Amino acid sequence: MKGIILIIILSTGFAQAQQTVIEKTAQLIKAHYVSEEKGAKIAEHLLQQYKAGTFNTKPLDSVVTAVLQRFSHDGHLYLRYDPQPLKEEESDENLFYYGPKAIENNYGFREVKVLDGNIGYIKLSEINISDKSLPLLYAAMRFVTNTKALIIDLQYNGGGGSNIGAVLESYFLPKNTQLLEFKSRTGGVEVERTVTWLTEERYNKPLYILVNGRTASAAEAFAYVLQARKRAKIVGQTSAGGANMNQFYRVNNEYYVSVSIAAPALPGTDSSWEQKGVQPDQVTQPGEEIKVVRELISADRTVTATGRELTSPGKTATGTSTSPGKSIPTATGTITSSGNTTTQPHSQ
Repeated sequence: MKGIILIIILSTGFAQAQQTVIEKTAQLIKAHYVSEEKGAKIAEHLLQQYKAGTFNTKPLDSVVTAVLQRFSHDGHLYLRYDPQPLKEEESDENLFYYGPKAIENNYGFREVKVLDGNIGYIKLSEINISDKSLPLLYAAMRFVTNTKALIIDLQYNGGGGSNIGAVLESYFLPKNTQLLEFKSRTGGVEVERTVTWLTEERYNKPLYILVNGRTASAAEAFAYVLQARKRAKIVGQTSAGGANMNQFYRVNNEYYVSVSIAAPALPGTDSSWEQKGVQPDQVTQPGEEIKVVRELISADRTVTATGRELTSPGKTATGTSTSPGKSIPTATGTITSSGNTTTQPHSQ
């Protein structure tokens, strides 16, 4: 009998705790979601699903997230289980830009090389631009400076951000260029522009950006803006379609909810990639992107073999004599010179 009573007490306590999480999550969405009208509808739907018994299965965060995203079609709206609240200096944002995982991922810089035909190639697994990652960005862009065209591969790049401004875009567009307007639910508008402080040489030659269905958020923003400015051609498959800017709110000591708080759009328009994705200029089958880029470059008569080959046996990317196969140290890894192909592996 005592065992039965204990089970009843535990079940009741779990149900009450679950109800509190659902109700608080609904309140936060209703109070902060970028569209006041849509936020109210999402919150109401969440409560209705709770009353219908949808959340009787575990884990709660996965089930709630599925309900939220299925109803809203917003990939930035989700619930997460996190039983260890972080100190302010260890916030999610700080950990993303400066934490151990950022270093392990080499701040998203997975590969930097020169393909046959003097075509630069940079593979980014995430967008992580901060004062810590700037040396890697500088090294990567300097290495491809003499290429005749550049490929930036954002396939499977889930996004990220920059806490020092739109530096990556600033390599390809004039200073102080308007990129996006972020509109909040209160009507406020924040304009993102290219930075004015970048002294590095801009890359003015043809740019090709690779995307696929796993390219999302900040990675999509980069591709979308450069495409809209007619500065880059997008190659691959339609991207994920997650545009909104999100913010994290603590539900209790165990859960937090990510809520979309601002919607980006091209300046003076309502145009964005939310729920649409970035539409490639050239659609390809998966795995054929670089082949197609080569064909586009060959067909473009404005593309010439300008600039010297960046590397040759016995030369590093900066022109200092070495033996073939030597490495150039960077902030968290090395750029290895061997012939005209250079790779920058992620740090361990």
